[in-house]
Amino acid sequence: MSGNPAFHGVRVIELASALAAPGASAVLADQGADVIKIEPPGAGDILRHMGASRNGVSNLFQHYNRGKRSLALNLKDAQGQAIVRALAARADVLLHNFRPGVAERLGIGCEALRALQPELIYVEVTGFGHEGPCAHKPAWDNVIQAFAGVAHSQANAETGEPTQYYQIFADKLTALTAAQAIGAALFARERGAGGQRIRLSMIDAVAAFLWPDTCGSAAFVQRDGIVEGQSLAKGNRLVHFSDGWAQIAPTDDASFLATCRILGEPVDGDPRFASLQARNQHAQEVRALFGRLYAHARQLPVDATLALLEAADVPCAKALRVDELPGHAQFRANGLFAVSDHPRGGPICGPRTPARFGTTPDVVGRCAPALGEHSEQILAELGWPTPVAELRERGVVG
Repeated sequence: MSGNPAFHGVRVIELASALAAPGASAVLADQGADVIKIEPPGAGDILRHMGASRNGVSNLFQHYNRGKRSLALNLKDAQGQAIVRALAARADVLLHNFRPGVAERLGIGCEALRALQPELIYVEVTGFGHEGPCAHKPAWDNVIQAFAGVAHSQANAETGEPTQYYQIFADKLTALTAAQAIGAALFARERGAGGQRIRLSMIDAVAAFLWPDTCGSAAFVQRDGIVEGQSLAKGNRLVHFSDGWAQIAPTDDASFLATCRILGEPVDGDPRFASLQARNQHAQEVRALFGRLYAHARQLPVDATLALLEAADVPCAKALRVDELPGHAQFRANGLFAVSDHPRGGPICGPRTPARFGTTPDVVGRCAPALGEHSEQILAELGWPTPVAELRERGVVG
């Protein structure tokens, strides 16, 4: 593989903390962009202090900020705001996750910065949006999950109790959505569209992602003639074998009938289960059948049963723990995980960019920056007239 990474030469200014917006610029950094992360002096990004850590190095911060440069800058200071404007004048993308109106009060709103750099892609990530009754509410991942339908979509099949994902689902999904939007805007700019403003709310990213397979009949505005049918995912649960757990997805006719045979409840010849259309019309009977299959599975060994299912071409997989993934032969074959050597955290394992480009490489093995590690370097590139020592003494930079 030769050539430059896909976003080589693209400069991104990130004014964000936590994960949703920094996760978007992390995708760009992994693919070659020069990302300047602006953090408040002192504590820096909140993600520096969360999650598992070693020698003060957070794995979360390392993953979502690797390869970036850190400028510790006080945005409440007029000179700090002037530095942001100077950086934006030379940038391709500026990304922030302030609440609505904050950037404008700081003098770094979209109109002000695009007056300096008309080709700028100006990206605003919010929790709830820029207008409406919830626009100014503070947002956190679990709050967004509840509001945007995640918790009820994960309701316990037996009790109906809503359940949250035990991960930062809304942040990560918003980050990927924002990264795609930025890439699309840069592509449009290459075709002559110029710079533009992008607004993205976390609730919109999550709701759009959930809707197609979780809304059910709510998609149909006219309520007559609706057949609920089978859900692609709702009610699916792990199969508990005698010595482990696995997931089975027998959707097509052959794999469905094979699963029933292998798990001890053959239904060959029963017209209710003979085709996908028939099963969709008899969803309640299918659920009852799977209840019996789950009961049979409790007496079967997981590995031997999965081997039989795989031989019958039934989609299935053993449930792995997250810490097992890097050592699994399939992930090793895919080359997903790589190790970067952090000067304080030591060797840190994490996933590369999942997409593999034929000619444009990703950037692997870079570390996340220390707070303010590149402050002097970035100000020198700007040719900023005030000495860095004086700016530090005044608390403008760190």
